[in-house]
Amino acid sequence: MTTHTSKAGLVSALKEVGIPIPKDSRMTSLRHRLRYWRPGKGWLMRLIHPPSRKPHTPATLLEVGTVYWMPNSRMASDIIKTKLVFVLGRETEPPNNATPLDVPEDYNKKWPLGWDGEKNGGNNDTDS
Repeated sequence: MTTHTSKAGLVSALKEVGIPIPKDSRMTSLRHRLRYWRPGKGWLMRLIHPPSRKPHTPATLLEVGTVYWMPNSRMASDIIKTKLVFVLGRETEPPNNATPLDVPEDYNKKWPLGWDGEKNGGNNDTDS
């Protein structure tokens, strides 16, 4: 990933790859999105099975009965692959009835290769 030292450089990089700019455009928010988010609409989903069925997956971040909006990311893909969730649709921004769930900063440390042991990649292959 290219290192961006200015706010303008980060905003430009996000726009270039099609990731929305956050309203609180702090440097940390911009870097986080550039590192963890992928271009495209976010995912609306809810658990249909308890996460205890696959306890070593990122689905443990979710609670039954809650509708979540997640950015398009490796985390969202990993959770969908568990088949413990029902995908309700795709939205650019989280709707009012959904709980936004961003990618945790330590996501790549907890699930470096994805929950299934396969390298699923982040925004780039050196994402760690």
